[in-house]
Amino acid sequence: MDLYSRKELLGAGALVLAALAIGLAFGGLGWALFAAAAAGLVYQHRDLRRFVRWAKKPLRRPKFANAGLEQASRSLRRSLKQARRRTHEALQQTSHFRGVTAALPDAAILVDGEGNIESFNGASVALLHLKRKDTGKHLGTLLRHPDAIRLLNQETPDPTAEFSSPFIEGQRLELRRVPVAKDQDLILARDVTHLNRLLSMRQDFVANVSHELRTPLTIIVGYLEAIDDDELDADTRRRLVGKLASPTHRMQALVDDLLMLTRLESSPAPEPGDLTAVDVRLLVGSVVDDLAGMAGKGHQIEQRIPCGLRVLGIEKELHSACTNLVTNAIKYSPQGGRINISWTGGDNGAMLEVSDEGVGIAPEHLSRLTERFYRVDFASARVRGGTGLGLAIVKHVLKRHNSQLQIESEVGKGSRFYCRFQADQLQAPPSAA
Repeated sequence: MDLYSRKELLGAGALVLAALAIGLAFGGLGWALFAAAAAGLVYQHRDLRRFVRWAKKPLRRPKFANAGLEQASRSLRRSLKQARRRTHEALQQTSHFRGVTAALPDAAILVDGEGNIESFNGASVALLHLKRKDTGKHLGTLLRHPDAIRLLNQETPDPTAEFSSPFIEGQRLELRRVPVAKDQDLILARDVTHLNRLLSMRQDFVANVSHELRTPLTIIVGYLEAIDDDELDADTRRRLVGKLASPTHRMQALVDDLLMLTRLESSPAPEPGDLTAVDVRLLVGSVVDDLAGMAGKGHQIEQRIPCGLRVLGIEKELHSACTNLVTNAIKYSPQGGRINISWTGGDNGAMLEVSDEGVGIAPEHLSRLTERFYRVDFASARVRGGTGLGLAIVKHVLKRHNSQLQIESEVGKGSRFYCRFQADQLQAPPSAA
């Protein structure tokens, strides 16, 4: 790049020649050259001042008399605009990245190659208790767990680590390292306590189903082997065949409950067109009649149904829920125990309640009663059988009817199971209308 253009060089030469001619003509050559040099300096100083003013805001289009300054300023302006565009794109990407991480439900922490915190999202504050002053610190010193430190220091090929939270007792955390740039990683942390519990429940479910099916199957296989004996007389064979009914019915009940529970969990919520006005008075009466044989003369079942309101729901599902509640009360009540079934209404809705005077349930079991196959270890109740799925079915039926099972119990005094239905789920009987 030439500092002066051909035109400027020719102009400077003409100025020098003119100065020489004037100096020789008037006998003052030195003064003439000095005047020419001063004029050139003034010309250059004017452009220099323009350049200084332009340099304060270099994105404006430059305009100088000096071709060299003009070319240099244009090149500098292009470089600045390119740098500004790259910076703007980087800021947009950073803003987008922060927006994405801020929307994540999991903690997201950006660390350098040594594991020091550069930035983090809002979820990190709640899950890992990070503070603004923690920026620049090593994340491992805050988590204080060997597995987390090995992950951050890249001492393990596994990109994930699971460990107990140092902040909340019983909470399990999972860390995942994701490389995003050279010497920069994104650490994702999430709470896997509930996920581990679901996995454990699934494993327990498979084990429980296997156990529940193994017992009746073992009995059936034993009787079949005995029946297959050629030396067995006809009366004994008929008696053994009759004994197959009980384990077969138990297996059938278990399979039916499993199928119903699966259908309740997988089916969408019922549409308004699927609902009918269910007469709870008739429903409860039907349930009591069905269970009369199970209750026998050892239990007193009392019905208190002053309310004539009907529930908008699916009658088959509500019948199953009510049957399971009453069956549960019979199973866990001693001989001669009283079972009360009530259906009461008010301005804010209606309540269905089944209470007993049975053995009661300890407080630590109440929150888990609706889990599949969860049973409280009562020797007196265990002999009464059951699939262990009754209250789980009740829970899902009520959930599909915008209600929830509530349980109150005291050891040695009995239990109370009830649910409420909102006013918009009820309908007055035809006679009242």
